[in-house]
Amino acid sequence: MPTMAGASMIATTRRDRGLAQRWAKPFAAGLTVAIVGVAILELAANISYVLPPGDSFLGMDFFFYRDVAARWLETGAYYLPHQLSGPYAATLMVDNLYPPSALLLFVPFVFLPAILWWLVPVAVLGAFLAWCRPGPIAWPLLALVLVAQRTQTAFLFGNTDLWIAAAVAGGIRWGWPAALLVIKPTFLPLALVGVRRREFWIAIAGVAIVSIPMAALWVDYVQALRNMTIDADYSIGSLPLILAPVVAWLLRARPAELVPARP
Repeated sequence: MPTMAGASMIATTRRDRGLAQRWAKPFAAGLTVAIVGVAILELAANISYVLPPGDSFLGMDFFFYRDVAARWLETGAYYLPHQLSGPYAATLMVDNLYPPSALLLFVPFVFLPAILWWLVPVAVLGAFLAWCRPGPIAWPLLALVLVAQRTQTAFLFGNTDLWIAAAVAGGIRWGWPAALLVIKPTFLPLALVGVRRREFWIAIAGVAIVSIPMAALWVDYVQALRNMTIDADYSIGSLPLILAPVVAWLLRARPAELVPARP
């Protein structure tokens, strides 16, 4: 039988825990709103930068990818001559740093409406968050992702980080979208989120089969990488957005209900 002092301590602990649980959501919601407010102010400043008078950087990454794919369709050239001829310092919006597998994503957008480049990954991320239902502790953390400079420029410029984040989210949810990570080998280890699904391996096999006719381009890719000089921390700024689905999944509200057993 617990003593009166012990019983009092238990009651106090339960009361404190109840208060903490009661205020957790309002506190997390308030903090999230504040962080989103900061993100909106920062976005407004960034928009004024990407929409200068007489010129616009809006969507410039997307248009670069589309032009690379169009050039390949027209001439068969995927990498520029100087990338294959000798050492070079990688220049953004000039040098193509993507493997041949990225053509699976780039080529369709030579013909598809540009708006789909943004709508598809945003829809995947939205559907993932609705399914995942991240708990209150995740809300401010996910809001901080919106403050990150590379997150905002990914949306404004149309960087492939949007698709990589969607691939991670889709890989956790359905397995097979994680195969899209082959377009950015730097983040390929994150494809582990999908390896437990049969659909992932089917998608990987499909990518491998489609890549067979691109064998010569893969040789060029290896040569372009060997010749390239680029800052070692180039991809670090992309991590907040790309890891956001992992954070949301790890801090989901009801873990047991969100990971169905697979046969």
